[in-house]
Amino acid sequence: VSACSRLKTVHRQLNFLLYGLHVDGPPIVPTLTTSYVHGTSSTSLLHMTVAESLQRSVERWPDREAMAFLQDGVRKTFAQFQQDVDQAAAGLLALGMKKGDRLGMWGPNTYEWVLFQFATAKAGIILVAVNPAYQVQEVEFALRKVGCKAIVCPTQFKTLNYCNMLRKICPEIETCSPGDIKSSRLPDLRSVIVLDSRQPGMLHFDDVMQAGGSQHMQQLQDLQKKISFDDPINIQFTSGTTGAPKGATLSHHNIINNSYFIGRRLGYHWRIGYGTTENSPVTFLASPLDNVERKTETVGYITDHLEAKIVDPTTGMVVPLGTSGEIMIRGYCVMLEYWDDKAKTDECITKDRWYKTGDIGRMDAYGYCRIDGRIKDLIIRGGENVYPAEIEQFLHTHPKVKEAQVVGVKDERMGEEICACIKLVDGADCTAEEIKAYCKGQVGHSSRLIFHNELELLHHNELCSFAPFRSPTSRFLVTYSL
Repeated sequence: VSACSRLKTVHRQLNFLLYGLHVDGPPIVPTLTTSYVHGTSSTSLLHMTVAESLQRSVERWPDREAMAFLQDGVRKTFAQFQQDVDQAAAGLLALGMKKGDRLGMWGPNTYEWVLFQFATAKAGIILVAVNPAYQVQEVEFALRKVGCKAIVCPTQFKTLNYCNMLRKICPEIETCSPGDIKSSRLPDLRSVIVLDSRQPGMLHFDDVMQAGGSQHMQQLQDLQKKISFDDPINIQFTSGTTGAPKGATLSHHNIINNSYFIGRRLGYHWRIGYGTTENSPVTFLASPLDNVERKTETVGYITDHLEAKIVDPTTGMVVPLGTSGEIMIRGYCVMLEYWDDKAKTDECITKDRWYKTGDIGRMDAYGYCRIDGRIKDLIIRGGENVYPAEIEQFLHTHPKVKEAQVVGVKDERMGEEICACIKLVDGADCTAEEIKAYCKGQVGHSSRLIFHNELELLHHNELCSFAPFRSPTSRFLVTYSL
């Protein structure tokens, strides 16, 4: 290779590193040379708080309808909404809440949920999103983990009686004055704010809206000079399938910019996208101009001002285009931390601020990303990385296969062996040899066969090996190594 040719190659690579992938519109030129992308944009990042963002909307469209909750008969213009936000925020300050305190929001999608998110943000309070499906043990863990000073909830949602659950955790509620709870199990909790019927020992939503006086309104205005767009605004708990739930802590800057740039690309259309709670949440998103293949097989391309790379999970090195590896994200969207959990934070955010998603994907030369699975599902067979999703996708092309899951099983020689669990189409008759022949030369390696009559597949795609499958009509041809 001539020196001139090498110089041209270096120039192309430097040009890409300098300018990245422009994402004002969908990529039309295959720019990438490796599995790294930087979404450059002609639109700058926003540098404002949630309260400042709402103020701008009020100034532009005071009488425009901001939101409607039809089931509750609630409609609010931007000006009306801001008035409610100020009243709620002043009410929280009147209850003794201060900048940096945490308030739990437990319940379904209602006007009050949105109201308290904006009100807490304006008062410098951090709203904790409590999963509406949480049971007693889960809600106690969440409230104690982040030290919630108050929690807002309806009396009941569907079959869950929130107030009764809180009484089980804090029986002291019954004998304490509203706003002055002293609980041994939740030592930070002072107030329970109920949205509907009044309850003993608990405040009502109306109490909060009426609590703030002129001095609290002045306190609220003074606070605006002390609130930064880098301050935390929201804590969202991850699912905790691999351990205790972790509180992803997001800032004004995280949420304002993610919602702004995602809104610009979404327009008025539904889109396929990808992201995580820890990334505020969207990082890849499709375009309305994408062709059918990209809309159905990818999660779109990187969003404005973000970086992404695909790395080998064992070496951490960027992989070639089209090669599967762990997706890593860097940019304004990455959370501040897992609340009060430095060890878990350090596990997933590197020193140079790359967030390790734990998801497996691959990128093409245009910057479009395909998701292949979770890194915890990765099988390492004799030092080779095997991605179950790729094998599962192939198995689903067999006309007699209805469902397939691939897992790793311990093997003395290889470390792990590949094991496929297959559910046949109703009425189909098939042998392990037929499936094995179908896979020959297409996926993996052939090895020993393991047979089991019954197996349970969980709804969230996890496998309970060798547990009874609960449907008596289901038929499995289970399990063999590829």
